[in-house]
Amino acid sequence: MIVGMYVGVDLGTTAVKVVVYDPLTKKVQMDISRAYEPVSTGPGMFEQNPLEIENAVFDALRQVARSFRDVDAIVLDSALHTLLLLDKNMEPLGNIIPWLDERSVEQVKRISKDEQLTQHLHKKTGCPADTVYPFYKILWLSENGKLKSASKIVSQKDYIIYKLTGQIVSDISVASGSGCLDIHTKQWCYDELKDLAGIDSEKLPGLVSVTESFRLCKAAAGRSGLLEGLPVVVGLSDAAASSIGAGAGIDDSLTLSVGSSAAIRTIVSQPPEDYPAPGIWCYVLDEDHYITGAAIKNGGYVFDWYVKLFSRCDHGTVVKKVEKTFANLDLENSVLFYPFIFGKRFPKFDPTPSARFDRLKSTTTEEQVARSVLEGIAFNLKRAFDVVKTMPKSLKKVVATGGLTQADVWMKMVCAIFNHKILLQSSRQGAALGTVLYVLNKGNLCSLAAEFENTSEYKPDPELIEHYERLYQMWLDGLQ
Repeated sequence: MIVGMYVGVDLGTTAVKVVVYDPLTKKVQMDISRAYEPVSTGPGMFEQNPLEIENAVFDALRQVARSFRDVDAIVLDSALHTLLLLDKNMEPLGNIIPWLDERSVEQVKRISKDEQLTQHLHKKTGCPADTVYPFYKILWLSENGKLKSASKIVSQKDYIIYKLTGQIVSDISVASGSGCLDIHTKQWCYDELKDLAGIDSEKLPGLVSVTESFRLCKAAAGRSGLLEGLPVVVGLSDAAASSIGAGAGIDDSLTLSVGSSAAIRTIVSQPPEDYPAPGIWCYVLDEDHYITGAAIKNGGYVFDWYVKLFSRCDHGTVVKKVEKTFANLDLENSVLFYPFIFGKRFPKFDPTPSARFDRLKSTTTEEQVARSVLEGIAFNLKRAFDVVKTMPKSLKKVVATGGLTQADVWMKMVCAIFNHKILLQSSRQGAALGTVLYVLNKGNLCSLAAEFENTSEYKPDPELIEHYERLYQMWLDGLQ
């Protein structure tokens, strides 16, 4: 029997990443991506062209079809917290609103003033009051008369599923990141949406399991070059898929994920009864598992911001400069950086940008400033790590994934700041591979451990631990 390839499609914020995985050799045979960017449309407002993302997906699939004849399935995952309105013909009414859009600040502030309602929504949906969630953007759209002509309210993943299969559905994993899903019953919060936003149930797509499979429709087959009728598995959220792709276990591990934003998360078998901080969230992974943790807006994008705005060098050169001086643990001349260029999501929502450098001197070097930026990102994650590490039943391992984790010097920083060993997968395919492995293992997360053997191990250096304990306390003392 010939076993074909599995194609993992990761719909990210800035690119679609596609891997072709061979189940027989357990090797990734192709790893490609197509980039796109959110665009600013006003103060605090960001949007993405759905046709640009759609075209990127089909362009990548055409490259797959040219290279592989035997494809058994397409498996999807997607970034959380996206929102798109469709008309009666299921065509976009405007652009996708991604997670970084902050147009709903006033709606979040208003809901937050009602402590009982805020706690009710947090406990029911797993989503704290925050502009990242489509629920608050739906309130903004409703109050600004933008929903009247909308036939469906969907995510970017729902839209791509429709373009691939002709089906309008939403999987419970991505839906749970909207703030509109009851994570306990795994049904839409119809009452809250009706009472607070005037949304009728027919505007929401039907909910399906993450393992639900549809067939590649004729139009999509023609555009992609793949066979009509090919199974298309709706798959997971990128948060769940990247944790699986990094080798995380159930109730015993944490995942550090650092892309443009960042997160500390853990896969658990039950949602928390009480949330240890207002900014802690909990989303559905599948029918039997959840993913809970804290998200940080100010991740790798902060380093990009620093390089573009302040540095005379490119990213790689800046990192190399930090590496050359990394052994110099000069506490007296250390610069402190507070990375809040996008405000805060943790420990609670605060939309006010408040990034700053502290302890700059006439003798401060470029290397010290660059180092402080990387340290500031890590210190901010340390605050979340110290809370989230109490949530699983045990903590046997910490795994890392994402672009910034590929910088060796930053990984050495983080494991010393966290004072914990960190495992880094040698594979860089992340979420796209994770969602494929989940489907191939039929959702059995326990059996996935054998898939992850090639890891790099970072152990905290005792000298660095002592240095960073003191510097982190100085950083905390300077928080405003």
